[in-house]
Amino acid sequence: MTIYVERTEQREEDGWAIFETAVHHPQLPDNLYFRTFSRYSGHISEESDAPALALLMPAMALGEDIHLSTTVSEKLLRNLNGPIQTILLAIAPYLTRVEVKATPAPRTPHHGDGLVATGFSSGVDSFCTLTQYHRANAPQGFALSFLTYNNVGSQTKSNTKEFLERYNRLKPKASQEGLELVPIDSNMEEFFQVSDELDFVQTHSVRNSATGLLFQQRTCRFLYSSAYPYDATFVGETRLIARADPVLLPLLGTESIEVLPVGGELTRVEKTVALVKNHTARTGLDVCLINERGENCSRCEKCMRTLLCLEITGNLEQFSESFDLKVYEKERIRYIARTIRGQRTYDKELQDAMKRYRFRAPLKAQLIASSRVIEMRYKIRQTRQLARHTIGAIRRRLGNQASAKS
Repeated sequence: MTIYVERTEQREEDGWAIFETAVHHPQLPDNLYFRTFSRYSGHISEESDAPALALLMPAMALGEDIHLSTTVSEKLLRNLNGPIQTILLAIAPYLTRVEVKATPAPRTPHHGDGLVATGFSSGVDSFCTLTQYHRANAPQGFALSFLTYNNVGSQTKSNTKEFLERYNRLKPKASQEGLELVPIDSNMEEFFQVSDELDFVQTHSVRNSATGLLFQQRTCRFLYSSAYPYDATFVGETRLIARADPVLLPLLGTESIEVLPVGGELTRVEKTVALVKNHTARTGLDVCLINERGENCSRCEKCMRTLLCLEITGNLEQFSESFDLKVYEKERIRYIARTIRGQRTYDKELQDAMKRYRFRAPLKAQLIASSRVIEMRYKIRQTRQLARHTIGAIRRRLGNQASAKS
């Protein structure tokens, strides 16, 4: 059965500019929408390029063709039916090749007068992109004009209230950098729920790039922050779509807007060091896996990894406003030991950094690293802590939802 997609319609409601597309298929929601504050509606294109890209992976999961009743960028349509699906099938072999049918129409190039945007979450990758491509540092034609914050599934089942709370925590950081932060709310996640395999980690490059296409009305470049260095690029079966970004992302644009991976020339350590010269990053970096209120717990995997990197490179104290260094001090010995023994990509990067910066691990950490029993105890302890914090976060969320309903 074909997925039929109608023309995008725009309407205003309660301060939102809503761009809605009717979708006809028994296993999918009746409409796909993107919305932003009404004051930003002039940035948004009503063309069907964003819906076409957003629906591709759900359609491939269902094994159903897509028939759009309107036009799609000539460049994008060719790529949707060719190389994009070839790459996605390599990454996720459970998908099925489908046909995307629409009237091809080239979009109008901006000829040098277009804006430049990037997504912003205040993590290491997005802060590094903000630092590199701020108008004070960027090459000509690449200086950032505005930032975006998307609700497309990174926070599963996130409601509008929670999304806006996160947006309001990020907005002051963007303002400190002299940039507007444009929110994009969408029900795209509901379409990806057609398959349990379509989780955010394996699909985020497509989801976020679809929101990038929304901005082609005035924007010529959407910079996508790379999570991995170029030497980790891989097109093959993986849960991590980000590893294919250098190959996949340039295919997702149109004649009006490029989708470009940036930051792949740097390792995670080099990105973290680059943030030292950004005051907003030093006071507002947010990498935490557990705390959803914009604060770092200073003990989860991502917090510990970032803190150890800062310690190795001699920059720990400069980020004392972003992290609780007393909490880190309690955990650092065993985490250093784990890193010394580790085989993950991030472990190896930190091991190389220890050599490059001549960081001498504490003797106790070296002893723990040589003892498998002690290391196993540490892993069990960390797992228990993560479980406790996760359960606590779920309970708080349920309590907030209950309070909102009452």
